This record gives sequence, C-alpha cells and structure tokens, in this order.
Amino acid sequence: MGERREAAVRWSEERRRLTLEGEGVLEYILRWPQVEGAGLGGRWISAYYRRLAGSWRRRWEREIYLQACLDLVRCREESRPFTPWRGELTGEVALLRDGLLSLRFTGWESRGAKPPSRVRWGDVWKVRQGAPCPLGELLAGRRGWRGRLWSALARQGEERRQAGDCFLDRDWLKKARNARPLKDYCLTAEGVELALPQCAAAPAAEGCPVFTLPLEDRKSGG
Repeated sequence: MGERREAAVRWSEERRRLTLEGEGVLEYILRWPQVEGAGLGGRWISAYYRRLAGSWRRRWEREIYLQACLDLVRCREESRPFTPWRGELTGEVALLRDGLLSLRFTGWESRGAKPPSRVRWGDVWKVRQGAPCPLGELLAGRRGWRGRLWSALARQGEERRQAGDCFLDRDWLKKARNARPLKDYCLTAEGVELALPQCAAAPAAEGCPVFTLPLEDRKSGG
C-alpha cells in the first residue's frame, strides 16, 4: 500500500459582476474550500462547501440581484446616483492538526451606500470521517467545561467593554447566550474562537465581536 497523503485544503474563488442594461448592479466574491488527501471524508466535506457556495451564489444572482436592479431603477427615477451592491464570502484554515480541520468564514454584503451587514463563523471537522466535531465532543470528559468557557467569555467581554475596546451592550452576556455562539466555534492554536452575530449584543458598527478563549491541552484531561 502507498503512503497516506496528508490532508490539505485548496481554495476555489469566483468573482462576478452582474449588470442591467450594461450598468454594473452587483459584484461578488465567493471563496470555498476543497479538502484533498483525506479520502471519502475529505470528499464529503468538499461537497458540503460546494453546496454552501451554490446557495450563496443563487441568493446573490437571484434575490439580491433583483433587489439591486429595483434600487437602480428607483435611483434613475429620482435622479440619484446609484452605488453598485457588493457581497463577499471568504474563508481560511484556522487549524489543521490531530485529525481536525478548523475553518473560519467571514462574509459581508453592502446594499448600495448602506453600511455592510456582516457574518462570521467557524466550522470544525473530523477530517477522515468527514463529520462535524461539536465543541461538546471536543471537550468530552471535562466536567464543567461549558461553565468555564462562559465565565472566561464574561471576563473578557467585561474587560473589553470597560476598556472601550468593544462597545458591547450592557446586557450583552444574556444576549450572547441567546445567540448560541458555541455551536459555530472556531478552533485555533490559541484556543476556542467565538463570534457573536452582528447586532446580537453590540451596535451594528461593531460587526461580529470575536472572543478567543484559551483552551487547556486536550491531552491533559484537566
């Protein structure tokens, strides 16, 4: 038997400019991963992201494109300048180690001159199995792990809020729990990275507040 290849991630990118009667209406950038050298599990992961990219593409080329065209028509009727709509979804590898692949995705969409709407999330996969790795499974056997993570998040958030580093709402922690950031976590060399949805616990200008919580060595069992 030949040597088993190390898993690797290759990124595909698509850029499109949609027009109406020759005028630019909507531009987007779409970037998605393909996992290579990981057998069937890698193919399953790659297929998942091809479908995800397809859903974003269809949304931009149908629903959002139509809305942008209507905006262009209104601007022409009112003799106002039109600003093309834009969208972007990109990703990067946050960690590839010990059979786990962690990916970080960021996206934004601007509708004309309006401030952009933003999203950010992480996906963690068991590469060979082609299956997601929930945070509870990653930390299985560690009693009280959820409470420790929330306590660390609360401390970090309050320190940043009081320092003016991040303008969180006063009741941001309660809102953060409702947003359930643990389900879309990102695993990095520094620990667990959690992102709150835009406007969930802070003003829109803050985007998606990000917290990195140190994680003990998984082998320590502590």
